[in-house]
Amino acid sequence: MIFVGIDLAGSPKRPTGICFINGKRARTAIAFSDDELRAALKRIRPTYVGIDAPIFLPFGRCCLRNDCTCPRDIHFRQCDLELRKRKIKFFPMTLGPMRQLTMRGMRLADEFRAMGHTILETYPGAAQDLWGIPRQSNVAGLCHGLRRFATFEGRGISCHELDAITCALLAQMHHRGLTELIGREDEGWMVLPIR
Repeated sequence: MIFVGIDLAGSPKRPTGICFINGKRARTAIAFSDDELRAALKRIRPTYVGIDAPIFLPFGRCCLRNDCTCPRDIHFRQCDLELRKRKIKFFPMTLGPMRQLTMRGMRLADEFRAMGHTILETYPGAAQDLWGIPRQSNVAGLCHGLRRFATFEGRGISCHELDAITCALLAQMHHRGLTELIGREDEGWMVLPIR
């Protein structure tokens, strides 16, 4: 089975990392447009796709617009509160640029589900913390740490591709029953590795 990881950028003008993993072999690429991502999934046809982007809203909110009547003082989902409880750093989805990422993530997740894929919200930074390896600010350290789990071409690899590898690994681990879900059923789940 092939699993896909996507380190989604908030804007198609910025690079999105994408990874295809089969067994331990990971291949990565950079994409920009939604069309490139759609084409990649149509070509590969994975079952599980791990996306590094919020793909569901906090319970009680219908959107992130300021002109809506839904409660604007709700900023955290149950999975976010669980990350905070575990002292794992993250950016709230209502914070500036995160809004754009969330809207793109939710839209693409809906499209990918309609294509027949199982979509998982993943958070590479949390997985990397739990595995005890560096986050993307230390590309060399993260590259070295991820080699415990996968083989891949490391020369010139970007931090976006390394986070995409992490997302693909989480999708693969989820299929194997090696993850936990944090969040709530009526809101949505985030996939984390079981240490």
